[in-house]
Amino acid sequence: MNRRELLIGAAALTACSQDARSQGPRAQAPLFPMRRGVNLGNALEAPNEGDWGFQIEDEHLDIIGDGGFDGIRLPVRWDTHTAAAAPYAIDPRFLGRVEEVVTGALRRGLYVQLDAHHDPIGEQPERFAAIWRQIAHHFRNMSDKLLLEPFNEPNGDQFTGARLSSIQAGLRDSINTASPNRLVVLGPGNWQNIDALRDWAPPSTESVAVSVHYYEPHAFTHHNAEWLGADAPRYSGVWGADAHIRLVHQHIEQAAEWGRRRGVAMQLGEFGVNSAVSLDQRVLWTRTVREACEAQQMGWCVWDFAGAFPLWHRENRRWIEPLRQALIS
Repeated sequence: MNRRELLIGAAALTACSQDARSQGPRAQAPLFPMRRGVNLGNALEAPNEGDWGFQIEDEHLDIIGDGGFDGIRLPVRWDTHTAAAAPYAIDPRFLGRVEEVVTGALRRGLYVQLDAHHDPIGEQPERFAAIWRQIAHHFRNMSDKLLLEPFNEPNGDQFTGARLSSIQAGLRDSINTASPNRLVVLGPGNWQNIDALRDWAPPSTESVAVSVHYYEPHAFTHHNAEWLGADAPRYSGVWGADAHIRLVHQHIEQAAEWGRRRGVAMQLGEFGVNSAVSLDQRVLWTRTVREACEAQQMGWCVWDFAGAFPLWHRENRRWIEPLRQALIS
């Protein structure tokens, strides 16, 4: 989860939504397999697990399943645990720790979306491809409830439109060679924003699903975000007017309609509100986004379990129940 640019204006989004409706009955698309997920952020993408205040415990997987969720997204930073020289071997101890979490979740019947988080994709493309060949090979015999997501929020000029699709096609092919028929989750550039779908297409729809992220309005969801320091936005208003809620539904409908036109499964892979925002406002926004996704039959995965946007209170070791209920009605 990173800072992202603002989406295009409400008027343009409304026009897109109206245009989609004018095309007649909805096309059919496969459903994203994980329907109600939660990100286990701030753990395995930290320099060392626990450095950012959270370590994944076996009990957490039980809590998530018992709480009504059907899967986890597992953000991992791989490059800091990988050799600098070819063949770019991943530290077996770290790979074993990731496997421990993955197998624990799968054993409980949960989906697992295994992600690369904060890896410098563009700096060493050969090393990055080698990392994902190893991951795909290592997990090749796992349940098909394991999904692989090799990119998180690609951004910058080198990761736009057809250029990004070409890079993703090569990586998707490497993964499928090492682990045939494994579902690969991909998304557009511009931090995986919904508006970036306009200029991007997945390399294919075979063994591919699409995930986008949503934190709008950014000043609201990242209000007083301490990790942004002096750059942290301030939201002075109250979120929740009818116009605010309509805009969320328009954004999500835009993404869902894009997927229906292309026959590809769609997910909202990250959404959430920083804990500096009042709980009632967090609950309202979270419920609104969840309801918008379900109205469009999009799978969703909230950010996150116990990080800066928490659903679960680390110190008290219990759900922040109004937020859980906003997601699991």
